[in-house]
Amino acid sequence: MRKVAFALGSAAVQVLVVAGTALAEGGSVLPSPGGEQVGGEVVRPPQPTAFTGADIGAWLVALVALVVIGSVLVIAGRRRARATV
Repeated sequence: MRKVAFALGSAAVQVLVVAGTALAEGGSVLPSPGGEQVGGEVVRPPQPTAFTGADIGAWLVALVALVVIGSVLVIAGRRRARATV
């Protein structure tokens, strides 16, 4: 049961991390095909900066930190349980 829960939890985290960029606010918006004409040329407003996913880095660091802390606590708990038996 523990292995199944771990597998499901890992899959859920993977989906959230990978889908984080896809769920970003704003997304990509295609410009309208037309635009204003200035001096015989079609002028379009500049495109916004592309989303790079850079703001996900802090969450990934926090996730790794939580995994490391949890692993240390599990290992310490097993050693403690073994020492008291």
